[in-house]
Amino acid sequence: MSNHQSDTADQDKFGPDTFYYFKREVIDLLSQEDNVPSPPQNSQKSGASPPFSDCIGPKLSHFKKEKLKTLLRQSVVTLSKEVNEMFEPARSTQHLKSYLRSKKNLEKVDMNNVEQAPFKKLKSLSPLTSLSEHEDYANLGSSMMIDDELQFFLDNYSEQIEDVVTEFSNDLSGTLGHMAQQLEEVLDSVLPNFRPMTFKEKEQLQKLIQELPSENIRRVAEIVIQHRTDKTDLSGEIHIDLDKESNTTLWRLYYYVEAVEKAKKLASK
Repeated sequence: MSNHQSDTADQDKFGPDTFYYFKREVIDLLSQEDNVPSPPQNSQKSGASPPFSDCIGPKLSHFKKEKLKTLLRQSVVTLSKEVNEMFEPARSTQHLKSYLRSKKNLEKVDMNNVEQAPFKKLKSLSPLTSLSEHEDYANLGSSMMIDDELQFFLDNYSEQIEDVVTEFSNDLSGTLGHMAQQLEEVLDSVLPNFRPMTFKEKEQLQKLIQELPSENIRRVAEIVIQHRTDKTDLSGEIHIDLDKESNTTLWRLYYYVEAVEKAKKLASK
């Protein structure tokens, strides 16, 4: 099966999605021959550019560069909307899983109390009352309101609800995984056309990586290893020398750092 047929099969599996559409548009654009000449060199903007700007290199004509920029801008707006639409279902699913997990843990604690003190009269608690006194549920209740009808099913059909939530969660994970794969393929198509990163930009990138929260460092290592010919084990210590990494890896790292920084700003708001 060809790559295009495989992509079409994925599209049919997950339904129409804009990630697939923009991936095909970008790949088709970059595969076309340039029929429009680049403008004369003296018509280009002069002067020093800010770091990490004008990243698309000289491999592409001016016409193709501008068309690619427009396509990427459109994709960011559209794809951001698509991701945002999935945020609330994903968050609600996670809250329900936390609720059910807290309920199950509390029931285990209650059963242990019965086994340890069989002759001691235990206070009878409904699932809702018990969960409301549980630390995990207290945290959950601050971010999720459960109506009476849902509460009834959670209290009386928790196993069936857990199966439904698990299935829905798996579907969401599959869709998000598919979207992530499409995005990876877009980046792998675009970044090889970027200009070489300057020495000063590498220095600044090194500083930005060092300022990342500890939970994001593992992803940095994954990006580096992903583009190495020799696959290093993540369980061991990894040395990253930006001077020795490929240009594609450097730009992938930069855009990841930028994404983390933007996410921190959004979270602070």
